[in-house]
Amino acid sequence: MSSSSSSDSTAVEEAKYIGSVMAKTVAYYQNRLDETSRAQPNLRKSPLRRNHEAEHDRLIEDYFVDDAVYAVKFRRRFRMRKELFLRIVGDLEGRFPYFQWKMDARGKKGQQYLRKPTINDIHQLYTVHEGKHGFPGMLGSIECMHWIWSLCPNAWCCQYMRGDHKEPMIILVAIASHDLWIWHAFFGPTGANNDINSLDQPPVFNDIYLGKSHDVPFQANGVAYKRGYYLTDGIYPPLSVFVKSFTCPNEPKRKKFKEAQESARKDVERAFGVFKRRWQVLTVGARSYEVKRLQHVMYACIILHNMILEDERRTICRYNENEVLPNVEGVAVGTQEYRVNRKEVHNRGIHQTLRADLLEHIYRAHIQPPHELSHDNLFDESDEDSEMFVESEDSDDESDAEENDADDQGDDEDDDSE
Repeated sequence: MSSSSSSDSTAVEEAKYIGSVMAKTVAYYQNRLDETSRAQPNLRKSPLRRNHEAEHDRLIEDYFVDDAVYAVKFRRRFRMRKELFLRIVGDLEGRFPYFQWKMDARGKKGQQYLRKPTINDIHQLYTVHEGKHGFPGMLGSIECMHWIWSLCPNAWCCQYMRGDHKEPMIILVAIASHDLWIWHAFFGPTGANNDINSLDQPPVFNDIYLGKSHDVPFQANGVAYKRGYYLTDGIYPPLSVFVKSFTCPNEPKRKKFKEAQESARKDVERAFGVFKRRWQVLTVGARSYEVKRLQHVMYACIILHNMILEDERRTICRYNENEVLPNVEGVAVGTQEYRVNRKEVHNRGIHQTLRADLLEHIYRAHIQPPHELSHDNLFDESDEDSEMFVESEDSDDESDAEENDADDQGDDEDDDSE
């Protein structure tokens, strides 16, 4: 009995000792926590009260009322005319409930500004390109543009980088006509691809493969061809819908053809130049971790680019929503017709024959130059805003000169006062 009672008393004493130690430890750390909280000041900033209503009213008075303060500088600030800007705002309000508008102003923006050329559009492209560049049957020029991806995840850097580029990039494959209108755009190929590999991903020729394309024939050097073509540089494959230049021309005919082809292919380069200068977000690295979000940014910039061209009356083709396209029944993938259509597109013989006929056509046109289309021939006489782009640029330059003169005059007055 004595041994059992002594063991019980020992256990009770140990439990009391452990409890006292734990209590002292908790009290010690609680005191330290209280001292630390009292020693450090509150680093949280107080909320900044902003008068959003007053700033909104100021923005409206500066740019959007009839007698705006900076009415002349609107195009410099927003990169487009005020009428087009308000039309875009109205369309967004009508399409998305987020912008709190009750009516749908258009609802067809994607179909209009990123559409495929209709039969009427193709005829107009043929006429204008032959008058401007001398190429009959020319639909436009195809090229790739690279956009640096600054926030590319490290796990993806290898597939978005290439040996001649030191940063990850995403590729845009686009087709542009002489008026800088972008008819086709595919954004998403990784930067490790070159122009040849990037061409296999976009659905540029899917309608031809499936038999759904609206083919418009043309003639070059007296030879009839089934469909139009695109101008490319030397890296692209010899497809029947591509026309490339000669690498090292020796004959006068080939030299003239190379000069004309490279001059006409500058249309897509000019389109990329205007496109990048108009939207500064494309000149810096892409700042998003998601490719899908970057696609939305790129396609939004392309739609706005085409909308500005249409608003300034600089487009070759006018959109007609009442135009009815013929219903073409396509073929299934993998069938005999599908393979025949694909083989026709990749026919090297048609590519060489077409280039030879265009060579003769361009050289004859060089000897006897045809009547070249002027800017007035592209638009109706009733289009009073056809010179709007040039006038707006001139007005911007004049406003810049006036601002600089005013600044210089102010500096002179300050120097005299001193």
